[in-house]
This record gives sequence, C-alpha cells and structure tokens, in this order.
Amino acid sequence: MKRKHVREYLNGKPWPADGIKSTTTLSPDAVGDWHVMFGIGVQVPEAFPWMESYADGSYTLWLRDTAVTSWATADFEKDRAEFEVVQSGPRKLWNEVEKAYGWWDAQGRPGFERFGLTVTAEGETVWLDEPTNPVPLVLG
Repeated sequence: MKRKHVREYLNGKPWPADGIKSTTTLSPDAVGDWHVMFGIGVQVPEAFPWMESYADGSYTLWLRDTAVTSWATADFEKDRAEFEVVQSGPRKLWNEVEKAYGWWDAQGRPGFERFGLTVTAEGETVWLDEPTNPVPLVLG
C-alpha cells in the first residue's frame, strides 16, 4: 500500500519508518460513523483522521497529531477479524482510539444529542448527559 501524504511524519524514511506493527480486533470501520468519531474525537485531543482508499475496497485509516510527533495507521480489509496497526511517536494514537471507543461503547454508544459543552473563562468542558459528567480525555 502506498503512503503518499505523510513525508513529514516519516522523516524521509521508507515505510514504515520507525513505526511499530501490531494487530487489533477493533475494525477501522467500527470507528468511522460521525457519532462514533465525535465521541472519540472529544477524548483524543489534537489528533485527526484521514482515510487513504484503494481500488480493491480496502483502506488505511491514518491518525496524526497536530504536533507532527505521532501517527498511527489501521488497515481495513473486508471480512477480516484482525487488522494491522502501525504506530510511531510518543503518543500511541490507535491505543488512544481503542480506549476512547471502549468508553463510548460502555456509555451505551451515545449520539450527538447526549453530549453538551460548558464554556467558562477557565476553558471548555465536554460532558455526557449532564454537566457533572465530563467526558474523559485519553492521552498515551
């Protein structure tokens, strides 16, 4: 699979550069719906996804941090039970996504309507169901 848009993350090294390979049972397809991505996104700060599609219907889900220090990929192939993951950098972004997905799932897979936001002079807090139930941040 070609990796054509991440030169700054690979530091000029060929794929997978210093990335560490592993596998996951969490399908990249399971985290792709808008409400799931929102639930994960509020827990995994300063990171963003990008999908690289291939002609056979497979794809690579890229996760990159805004500091350009960490990245992860999860390769989706139809009818697979395990998916290859490659991660690099101080943040293990796929691990963060798995933890955030686990939290979201344990909360009953909430949709947008269950989330709220409180903004004060001190900052913002995203919460689930009520302001006294802040959404936890996942780092590392």
